[in-house]
Amino acid sequence: MMRSLFAGVSGLRNHQTRMDVIGNNIANVNTVGFKGSRVNFQDILSQTLQGASSPQGNRGGTNPKQVGLGMAVASIDTIFTDGSYQPTGKQTDLAITGQGFFILADGNQKYYTRAGNFDFDVQGNYVVPGTGLKVAGWMADSVTGNIDSTGDLTTIKIPVGEMMKAQQTNRITFGKNLSASAIKTGTEAERLAADAALDAAKVAKDLADADLKAANDALAIANNDLSAAKTTETKAQAAKTAIVAAQTAMAAAKAEADDLAASTGTATPASVAARAKTAAALAAAAEAAATPDTLSVAQALKTAADALQAEADDLAASTGTATPASVAALAGTAETAANTAFTTADGALTLAQAALATAENTQTLAKQTQTAAAQTALDAATAVTNASEAVKAAYNETSKVPMQVTIYDSQGNPYTINASIIKTGDNTWEFTPSGTAVNKDGVTVGTITGNPSTIAFDRFGVYDALNTMVNSLTIDPAGGPYAGAGAFTVDLDFSAISQYASESTAKATEQNGWADGTLDGVTIDATGTIVGNFTNGMSKNLARVAMAVFNNPGGLNKAGDNLYTETNNSGIADIGTSGTGGRGEFAGGTLEMSNVDLAQQFSDMIITQRGFQANSKIITTTDEMLELLANLKR
Repeated sequence: MMRSLFAGVSGLRNHQTRMDVIGNNIANVNTVGFKGSRVNFQDILSQTLQGASSPQGNRGGTNPKQVGLGMAVASIDTIFTDGSYQPTGKQTDLAITGQGFFILADGNQKYYTRAGNFDFDVQGNYVVPGTGLKVAGWMADSVTGNIDSTGDLTTIKIPVGEMMKAQQTNRITFGKNLSASAIKTGTEAERLAADAALDAAKVAKDLADADLKAANDALAIANNDLSAAKTTETKAQAAKTAIVAAQTAMAAAKAEADDLAASTGTATPASVAARAKTAAALAAAAEAAATPDTLSVAQALKTAADALQAEADDLAASTGTATPASVAALAGTAETAANTAFTTADGALTLAQAALATAENTQTLAKQTQTAAAQTALDAATAVTNASEAVKAAYNETSKVPMQVTIYDSQGNPYTINASIIKTGDNTWEFTPSGTAVNKDGVTVGTITGNPSTIAFDRFGVYDALNTMVNSLTIDPAGGPYAGAGAFTVDLDFSAISQYASESTAKATEQNGWADGTLDGVTIDATGTIVGNFTNGMSKNLARVAMAVFNNPGGLNKAGDNLYTETNNSGIADIGTSGTGGRGEFAGGTLEMSNVDLAQQFSDMIITQRGFQANSKIITTTDEMLELLANLKR
């Protein structure tokens, strides 16, 4: 019976141990990075009442007869499953997803933990605020920001107010797209040529317009001269016709007068007077129709005709001294005047006709000249229109893509450069910078020199480096507020630009300079890299948190304060970067909570309670049995 008493006592004692572990688990249900434990029981040495026997003859073998002497704790295991993750928003907090431990140091010994509630102290040490232990890792190169994670482990220290030196820009990178369907504009040479062609076309038009005006004036004069020649010819013809009529009538009057004077015919004074009257009337008509060239002879003819008529009338009236002979004499004089007038009129008509022919020829030539001049003027006007369209096309800037980029000199002074890219041909664009650089207030702080750059693409819209000609830019701040920094050169990189049908979105995507800045805050990425954010808008790698894994993390020794230390059975820490060698990854701004499952712990508590209760029953029952045994002597 004493054996059962001792067995019950071992059960009470070890269930108490299990209850202690459960209590510790529940107490740490909200402890950051806490890993719960479990108790494993085992039986202890058994008392053998009879050993086992082997089969003999017709009897089989027998099993040993043993009485157990109770139970003991086999092991207390730490469960290293991941706990839940709680975002905190605090950038210095870290959690590990997967296997791994943070490494902490106090200058003498390394500790390991899953609790990542870290912060920076007054000196910039990355520490556990509650213990002051420093987080271990690797520091970045202060100039390049490179981190050598193969080097010796050190504690992480980010000095408060750390400065980032200014870096001069020496390269600008451009990217995105230029629209392949954009309308091209002319190059500077093409614009100059178009302007010159327009000026020449305007000069030619002015000359053509002057020639046309002269031709129009000449044609107008020729038309006037032709009209005058026609009028002169018509009047000369009319004057000759009238003189011819008067000449004919005068010849008839002379014949009648000669017949009367010879008394050989039928003429009478009255018939002679009638003939003389007709001749005088026609002579008057000839005078009225006379031109300046025939006026004098027409007047002489009329005078002679009037004299003949008066003499003939006197003869017919027999009231004067007129005789047939005197009438015949005057008739001869009048006929002579008529012949003279005819000769003159005929000559004047011949001259008028010749002048008319000349005027007609002159007018024909003037008209031909005017027609040619009008066509030349029309062609010149068309040339001006075409040249104007060519100029408009050369200066067309619908394809223009404006862009702006801010760069920095060696002292961190900012220079804003305005530029544009314009399509100048099929698959060809031209980058042209402005001539000056300005600061944020628009004040000119430097001059920009450098020829425009030609950017070429192949038929697939891919950057064609072979046919691209890139010219560097030189920024000279001489004479401005940044003169002390001196001139510097910037290279251009267009290799990331494409030319497809979509809209133009090309822009300066990167420049490798910056102003000086002061550390303004930090972030930690999944690799454990601590990235510093500076007031100049730049960021730089400052350090990297190390991570350790063990072959047997269950063999680690709990050192309190959420810390573990190495033991002979945990193995040596395998230290490296996250995401490698079986190590997990970091989660910034997050903490890993306890992995204690309350439901499981409460269940285990009930089981433990029942086990403890059952063992206590063994003791009380055994006690009662011993009491009965002691009472047998009565």
